[in-house]
Amino acid sequence: MAVKGCLACIKYMVLLINFVFWLAGVALLSLSIWMYVDTAAYLVSDHNDKFFVSIYILMAAGSLMTLVGFLGCCGAMQESSCMLGTFSTFVILIFAAEIAGAVYGYSHKDEVKTALTKTVTNMVKNEYSVQDAVTLAVDAMQQKLACCGATGISDWENSSFNNKNKESGILSVLSISYKVPPSCCKTDDSVGCEAATNIVAANTFTNSLYSEGCLSKITEKIEKHLFTIIVAGISIAVIQIFGFVFSLVLCCAISGRDY
Repeated sequence: MAVKGCLACIKYMVLLINFVFWLAGVALLSLSIWMYVDTAAYLVSDHNDKFFVSIYILMAAGSLMTLVGFLGCCGAMQESSCMLGTFSTFVILIFAAEIAGAVYGYSHKDEVKTALTKTVTNMVKNEYSVQDAVTLAVDAMQQKLACCGATGISDWENSSFNNKNKESGILSVLSISYKVPPSCCKTDDSVGCEAATNIVAANTFTNSLYSEGCLSKITEKIEKHLFTIIVAGISIAVIQIFGFVFSLVLCCAISGRDY
């Protein structure tokens, strides 16, 4: 027998909240995938696990929320106390996992920053021109983020990229100079870029090249992602609380009616 009166209003409220919860799960999953794709193109080194673990957690949470939201909708539609009870339990577990993840992320933020700095610096100084995947990633990073090197242009001076040039004799005469990749070149100054990337005098940088390091640009991008996550997290937490309360009320009402 279908619920009536105030309980019927609660039922449709639960349906609405669970539908929003499902949409939030889809949105969180999409957001985490976008964050991964947006940063994985740059960070292809083997030392970035600490950075991506938070994104993997978001993917798992988004996937679980999508399934649980669907379960809650079905439970409300069929007026199943078992499904609603299971939904409420999962909501509490997800909420607890989110709090634990937030505490873990905050307590390990310095480690993540250190790992990120190590990764980008290693890619620029040791792996560029040595590993094809890293070379493509660094070029894409420098062009898309309008930056050069990890902390600046001078990172290229003692890099593997320049060691290869010295070994081949390209810079043997100009020991105080070094090369930078063409991806350091500003796209609106193609005329002066070829000469600028071929010979860069130590500590003297041309206006044809990007001067800011990529680490600061990546950090800025991550902070924007973090702000989006915080806003999304607060919104989802509010939905979870309402969903849990209304689902529990409806579950208790249905259980009482059945007995």
